[in-house]
Amino acid sequence: MATLILSAIGTAVAGPVGAIVGAVAGSMVDRALFAPSLRREGARLGDLSVQSSAYGAAVPLVYGRARVAGNVIWSTGLIESRHESRTRVGGKGGGSVTNVTYSYAASFAVALSARQILAVRRVWADGKLIRDSDGHLTVGGRMRLHGGSERQPPDPLMQAALGLAMTPAHRGLAYVVFEQLELAEFANRIPVLTFEVVADDGPALALGALLADLGARAGVGLD
Repeated sequence: MATLILSAIGTAVAGPVGAIVGAVAGSMVDRALFAPSLRREGARLGDLSVQSSAYGAAVPLVYGRARVAGNVIWSTGLIESRHESRTRVGGKGGGSVTNVTYSYAASFAVALSARQILAVRRVWADGKLIRDSDGHLTVGGRMRLHGGSERQPPDPLMQAALGLAMTPAHRGLAYVVFEQLELAEFANRIPVLTFEVVADDGPALALGALLADLGARAGVGLD
């Protein structure tokens, strides 16, 4: 519309040259007023629930050093974050494109051993190393270890989600809590996790001590 109006005004004022100038100016006004603004929305999950472990799943007794598969005992479900960015297109007076993308993370607890342990070294997710022996995660998030002592307190993240009175301390159970673990590398799901666990006795545990511990748990004395 502005192109036609300014072209007519330019013709009346300066003839053909004025018409050209008016048309150019009008075109710029039209682009500024009526330029399209596009919106692009990325893939988004419809279901934010996660698969957790079933009741009665076995938790190993770790002696010495072992690589064990974890058992998910608690999760917040998937946590969705929305990211929006805007890009100008078409130069001066052009429109814009708004890009909306989504990312996902999860906070969850994984049981490792039904007896106290000393440390967790390396961690693998879907077979890929995501934590080295020095404790560095290669993906976003944090990992916190509860060694399984009989005096360990409840995890603070679980307390915030479940409430102070409803959060078990899981005393006697060694477990880790992942906080906001980023899931983009794992198809936006909790991956299959395995852990290098070091147990209250070390690799040189004597056979007699192991048998004594198992016997005590079964109520059998080994005098």
